[in-house]
Amino acid sequence: MKLVIFGCGKIANRIARSCLLVKEIELLGFASKDIEKAKRYVETYGCKEYGNYDHFLNGDADAVYIATYNSSHYELIKTCLEHRKSVICEKPMLSSTKETEELFDLAKKNQVVLMEALKSVFLPLNIKIKQLMHDGRIGKIETVYASFMRNGSHPQDHWINEPVTGGALKDLGSYCLGTLDYLMDERPQLVSLETDRTPGRADTTAYADIRYGDVKGRIAVSNSLDKDTTLIITGSKGMIRADNYWKTGKGYCIVDDVRYELDEECISDFYYELKHFADLVDQGISESPIMSRQASLDILSITARETES
Repeated sequence: MKLVIFGCGKIANRIARSCLLVKEIELLGFASKDIEKAKRYVETYGCKEYGNYDHFLNGDADAVYIATYNSSHYELIKTCLEHRKSVICEKPMLSSTKETEELFDLAKKNQVVLMEALKSVFLPLNIKIKQLMHDGRIGKIETVYASFMRNGSHPQDHWINEPVTGGALKDLGSYCLGTLDYLMDERPQLVSLETDRTPGRADTTAYADIRYGDVKGRIAVSNSLDKDTTLIITGSKGMIRADNYWKTGKGYCIVDDVRYELDEECISDFYYELKHFADLVDQGISESPIMSRQASLDILSITARETES
């Protein structure tokens, strides 16, 4: 699969390094509004091409990884899909259910892939945690908790402060909700939502109580407070915990007061989602069975509550 990365911010470096580890991917080049920046990235990673977005839309790339500001996602995804390029897009991929339904329909019509990039659900550690939960290792699941609370010290003009497409709930909440959605195999139901969002401004901290059937859930996110970044699953016989669950292979499980360490492979945090996406494109499968349309809609059912009202 020939892949081009749209956007040359800091995250593009991490994506590119992982692309070089996936044998199914040929990293073709970089596109940016800043052509000189795209050129420097090409030189750093030994790629063939650089240019603006239009250059690659009319070229022989099979797929695009969109790593631009959130507010640009919708138009870029739509244009890529119209040019029959498969798309993997950084989370939060889109800001509304309407946009999400429209673009998944367009991908299906043009027989290409659209997938939100939520790396945590592809990590071997979380696959192992899901297996332990489903095997009954910690008994009947009672509560689930996911947090992502860190002080990013973002300047006021940073994209995360954009009222509609930014905010801690949409950005960091995607990790929490997407991971829990994958582990639970249930649709989330919002019980309560508390944020510090005010008119015309994005939230910086948010807490949501949710339910997955009869299981209580809670998420806590912040881009202004340094607290925990943790996944905790409790059951009738024990618990599972993983810190930094979106980028690690380590955690532990306690059953009947005995602690068992979890130590799974983690080649890189982006490696597994990239390989999954490449396999979909190469095999002609139009939608991920893991990060599907429904998975993206489940996340938005919580994160878009305020901005869609």
